Amino acid sequence: MELVELSWLYDDSSLKEALKKTLGSSGQQIKRHFSSKEQDRPVKARSTSRLPLDFVNHLKINPEYVGPEVKIISETKDYIVLHKPPGIHCHPLCYTDKDTLLNFLVQEGKWEAVEVNRENYDRGLLYRLDHETSGVMVLAKNEPFLKQIREHFSTAMKRKFYWAIVEGDFDKEGLWTHHFRASGVKGQKQKVSDDTHELSQEATLAVLKVSMNQGKSLLLVNLKTGLRHQIRAQLAHLGFPILGDELYGGRAAERLFLHALRYEFTDTVEDSTAELFHVFFDLNGSLQMSHDMLGRF
Repeated sequence: MELVELSWLYDDSSLKEALKKTLGSSGQQIKRHFSSKEQDRPVKARSTSRLPLDFVNHLKINPEYVGPEVKIISETKDYIVLHKPPGIHCHPLCYTDKDTLLNFLVQEGKWEAVEVNRENYDRGLLYRLDHETSGVMVLAKNEPFLKQIREHFSTAMKRKFYWAIVEGDFDKEGLWTHHFRASGVKGQKQKVSDDTHELSQEATLAVLKVSMNQGKSLLLVNLKTGLRHQIRAQLAHLGFPILGDELYGGRAAERLFLHALRYEFTDTVEDSTAELFHVFFDLNGSLQMSHDMLGRF
């Protein structure tokens, strides 16, 4: 844990009160970083406290990015479109996180995309992708656009398409609805059933096979809803776990072969830079075949 020193200019009845006055910290934030004994300790003028860097820089984005190459695909007055590589997070959870899209944006001086929604670490992200998933990401650059999309996401995001690679000859094309029950434990897989349950959520997707090569199928998935791990869990439930998705029964591979290809809202944004997919499929040909299939959904 990185620490910084803070010298006090005045006496105060407790560290908790001093932090509220000096840094504007909330009681909940203070509680996460300091024990009750530390919070109640009096503060003396000209004394020094060593404070966690994540606490002092709460909700600030670290200007250093550490991770694989992120690409800016396009930009308008309302939003910026990025290619997210696999193996990084969309946004940080604390200041010392450096492996996220937002760290990249700050490093590149793209301040508009991180000045939106400053009271939350996810800033202007219109949606999220799993750490292991690559693909197209959209971030709002102003509050009105962010509000417009987030408050009406199910209708504003008209269609969401993904590529996935599974082993074998995929024979489950069509529209599928299953019922999800989360385990309640972060990182554990979703429970999927054909039957409804009072605590379950309905999840729907449509899937077509683009092509088959080297004993593997490239799938085009139209994500109708958007539950956590939805594509991963539903394809596994259909008997075709994604290559590299060991959590859902897939064979170990260099990456989890799931890629957010195309999002359609007021505009259409697309990202065909799918790392390592070219090992099994010609991506230019696959993109053209995927475009030809869009009318079948």
